[in-house]
Order: sequence, then C-alpha cells, then structure tokens
Amino acid sequence: MNAADGPGRISRTERTVRAAAGMPARHPELLTCKPGRAEWQLLATWCAELWPQDEYTAIVAEPRRKDGP
Repeated sequence: MNAADGPGRISRTERTVRAAAGMPARHPELLTCKPGRAEWQLLATWCAELWPQDEYTAIVAEPRRKDGP
C-alpha cells in the first residue's frame, strides 16, 4: 500500500514496523495500513491463479452477492 499524500511524516509505529522488517526508512509503501478493496481483489485473483484448488481462495474470489452481506 502506498502513502496517499506522498512522502511526509511517518508514525512511530510505522518506523518500528519498517525497522523490524528491514525496510528502508524512506520506502514509499506503508506496512501498517490495510489494503483497499481493489488491492484485496487483486490479491484474491493472484491466489486463485497460484492455488486453484484452495477452498478459501475460491470463496474470496467470488463476486459479492447483492442479496446478502
């Protein structure tokens, strides 16, 4: 996930997580933010391609039903 507003202040939590992961301090991606809906859908598509027989991936990759949650 990229920072929406470009380079700026990085939270203490973000700095700590980056240091633990060995990521450079000025790297543009954020580790502490949740991905957006489009990123989750892309990840589900990739997982479905890599592991086609996985039951959970098949459920997540399905389009959302309009009549339910």
